[in-house]
Amino acid sequence: MKITDTNIIDLFEKTISEYVGTKYGISVSSNTNGIFLALKYLVHSGKLKEGGTVDVPNRTYMSVPMSIINANLKINFKNTRWNGFYRLPPTNIYDSATSFFRNMCVDHPDSMFVLSFQYRKSLPIGRGGMIMTNDKKAYDYLTKARFNGRSISNREPQIIGWNMYMTPEQAARGLTLFDSMDLRNSKITNTKYSTGSSLYNDISTWKIWNDYKRTDKTR
Repeated sequence: MKITDTNIIDLFEKTISEYVGTKYGISVSSNTNGIFLALKYLVHSGKLKEGGTVDVPNRTYMSVPMSIINANLKINFKNTRWNGFYRLPPTNIYDSATSFFRNMCVDHPDSMFVLSFQYRKSLPIGRGGMIMTNDKKAYDYLTKARFNGRSISNREPQIIGWNMYMTPEQAARGLTLFDSMDLRNSKITNTKYSTGSSLYNDISTWKIWNDYKRTDKTR
């Protein structure tokens, strides 16, 4: 098989999809950008109201509420305890930056799980993430949205998009690391650095969020 940028990325996406138990995987430049793109898809598809509110745990990484804000949505901090991954209500998006294990998405077939491959995570590519889904319409939109609105094989954009794709070099490193790690037979593999809300500070009181929190009109 001739090795190309396209089939390296495609192989990596199919490898991770098979492992976590979804039909599709959309590789992106980071978990943060994956959450942003997943939110933009929900707004694009009419499943989430433009300017609406998304709940977020008060103990999580700061880029999560920032992704919500950057998607032109409001945030509502909730005192939520979580371990491994958590949902961003009312959406079907799960932030799974700290959890990566076989068949993790099987019990959530209608959801989008967003993974992280940052250097401290279970698959430490260095930078990168992936959106896992069974939704073909989401896959078709997100594969273009991440790459300036176009498919890898098409120079002309079909939609307005963002520069948030994973590079072929990152995908190749991901494949190499995946094949060298004892993941294929692992029941569960979490990041060794953090697994839940108890290891994050409460960020909900930071003044930076004041203009972006939910009001009665945004719920």
